[in-house]
Amino acid sequence: MPLHVVTPFDRAQDARLDEDLDLPPGKTWRQHAADICYILVKAGSFLGSTYLMTLGLPLLFFLMISGGRVDLLFAQIANLADRFLFADPVRQASFVEELKFAAVGLATLMAIWRMPRFLNEVAEGLREEKP
Repeated sequence: MPLHVVTPFDRAQDARLDEDLDLPPGKTWRQHAADICYILVKAGSFLGSTYLMTLGLPLLFFLMISGGRVDLLFAQIANLADRFLFADPVRQASFVEELKFAAVGLATLMAIWRMPRFLNEVAEGLREEKP
């Protein structure tokens, strides 16, 4: 059941807009807008999940180093935090810069690794024939 009523006046207005825009036959401007919105939503979810995975990888790394023991995990994190706090400001700044570079590089590699699947999902979603 449609959520809105489409009158003959709406159809005539859509036909005029489509003729004015020189769109390929068979697609209206609303279908193009829907495709753009679909791509933006999929891209947003792709980027969000990529960054969440990137933030989870250091936690997984420290958990693997500690052998799955949570008390050792927090001991390692506390040791790293203590060393950071007692370092001089120049070393703190250089560590933060290295950490930023590593995080951006890891996120980029993760995005490159996931990109083919993302593009296939978007292409599948934009196909005309729906099952």
